Amino acid sequence: MNTVQFSLSRVGEENLHYFESETESAIQLVFVPGGLNPEIWEQQLRYFSKSFKTVSFRPTVSFRDYQGEKEALKNVLEQEDMDNVVLISHVFGNKLVQEFEERENVISTVLTSPRRRFEKIPPRKAADWIYKLGSFKPKIAKKFFFGEKTEYRIVKEFMETLEKPDYLDFRTFLDDYRVGRPKKESLAIHPESDRFSSLEFARELTPNASISTLKAAGAFCFYEKPQEYNKALLDFLNVIRDEVKSQEIIEVKKKNHSLLEFEKKSDEDFRAEPQKLKV
Repeated sequence: MNTVQFSLSRVGEENLHYFESETESAIQLVFVPGGLNPEIWEQQLRYFSKSFKTVSFRPTVSFRDYQGEKEALKNVLEQEDMDNVVLISHVFGNKLVQEFEERENVISTVLTSPRRRFEKIPPRKAADWIYKLGSFKPKIAKKFFFGEKTEYRIVKEFMETLEKPDYLDFRTFLDDYRVGRPKKESLAIHPESDRFSSLEFARELTPNASISTLKAAGAFCFYEKPQEYNKALLDFLNVIRDEVKSQEIIEVKKKNHSLLEFEKKSDEDFRAEPQKLKV
């Protein structure tokens, strides 16, 4: 398995741990870390980089709270070559991607494990206990974040990939958490075994949100069941990509039509103008 490499790069006005594929495509994908390390998206970054320009990032240590990641995403999106962007996040970053939904170069969002809000935020000791115990005992992590039939091997691999976030930084992603009805065409992926996601709430996100359900999957379904997750995402992206290409064809036809009209009018004006006789 090839490991996705993040390099320290200057993006806009700040340095970021940054990954960008070299693939050219009609739409571009940005996988948002949502307070966690972006390596948890590795299976998606490798898979979608084959067909799409694919980006992910992480702020440097001093800027890993909600505002820091928001500023980082802003810098990513303000790059000149970022156009027709689809923002993709997991449950903890859904609020963040919706803050950028109305940008002109953002055409869609993908919300994984959609929920309205977090009513209760675990105190530091509880969060530390869950992470520490989950690292040593996959059964604990599985209970909170994965489906009942998921192999311990997958849970263990995930806990090895996941870097423990700073508690205060991560808490800012849960404070005042709100997810609303998308304004642009979007996808809501609901894992049926997820303790955080709500199918009833996902249905409230329509009509602009399509809903895809994943069976026997938990909060980190993109890591737990990458084939099923990637297929659901790819089906949606193909629709978005076709719409973009169709719109581009329409714009070209309009441009060509305007050019023909201009040439026709110029020719008519030339014929209507009295011609001077050459002496």
